Amino acid sequence: MKKTKIIACICLIVLIVVCSVLSNKEISKHKNDSSQNVSDDINIQKKTTIETSELQEKKSDIFVPSADDKTVDVSSDNNIVSQYAVLVNADDGTITASKNANEKMYPASMTKVMTLLVAAEKLNNESLGQKIEISIEATDYSFENDCSAAGFLVGEQVTVEDLLNGIILPSGAEAAYQVAIMTSGTLEQFVDDMNKKVQELGISQTTHFSNPVGIFDENNYSTACDMAVILHAAMENEICKKVLSARNYTTSCTQQHPQGITFSSKFLNRIDRKFGKGKVVGAKTGYVNQSRYCAVSMYESEANNKYICVTGMAGKAWQTVYDHIAFYQNYCK
Repeated sequence: MKKTKIIACICLIVLIVVCSVLSNKEISKHKNDSSQNVSDDINIQKKTTIETSELQEKKSDIFVPSADDKTVDVSSDNNIVSQYAVLVNADDGTITASKNANEKMYPASMTKVMTLLVAAEKLNNESLGQKIEISIEATDYSFENDCSAAGFLVGEQVTVEDLLNGIILPSGAEAAYQVAIMTSGTLEQFVDDMNKKVQELGISQTTHFSNPVGIFDENNYSTACDMAVILHAAMENEICKKVLSARNYTTSCTQQHPQGITFSSKFLNRIDRKFGKGKVVGAKTGYVNQSRYCAVSMYESEANNKYICVTGMAGKAWQTVYDHIAFYQNYCK
């Protein structure tokens, strides 16, 4: 009997020790799990903070034109006849003068500034010398849509730089088409890329593109203010800036064009002849029946201040030149 009691006591002690060990392990595990959860929470919070900070930083980089109490309404200025117009300080985004600047307009070939920008952001200086063959699809696209053309021929081997200049100076639709295919694979994907850039620039509420050329479409629209945003972004890109500021450009020699093709910017050459104060450092014009003559340009004043001017719905090509001169001469410092 005594022996049985001793055995029972020993078993009880062993049971207590085992339970104690198991309990300590569970507590330790719980502590470790809690510690890990706290660590995970901290990491999640840190990640969220970083993502939020990056988003805020990205938003703060967006160029947003805004009016203030000094913004001039030029609706009554007889020197400016375009129906849509805006003059924006390119350094701080202040709208200096405006006329229906936030109303919907059709950008016509000013669209090609966005085409150039989207393409250029996928390229580098080394790729500018790459040879690209002009496809029949590119020339057909230009012909079927009754667009202006740079003059490239089917099968012609031209450089990427030739194509980029062909988009802007002669406003070549076949050049825009070929660049779209080259950089995005399909026309549809390139248009998607254009609208992604629109979102990135913060203007998706009032701007949308349906093609890379500026062919009239109800879904290819913008505003004068938004076009100023697009040109500002393009002029921040060195490839775009070089193309947009060119007065003349001669393409590389090919079998089809042994002397190359010489392009000229009519707008820049015209404004150079008529206006000698400061310098217009980049521009693109456009025309479709629904938007008449339009233009976007950047100007550097004699005091080294930068401005962007956008005009739309002028009756004549020369009127866009005179409207931009009126803005730069009368409202810039």
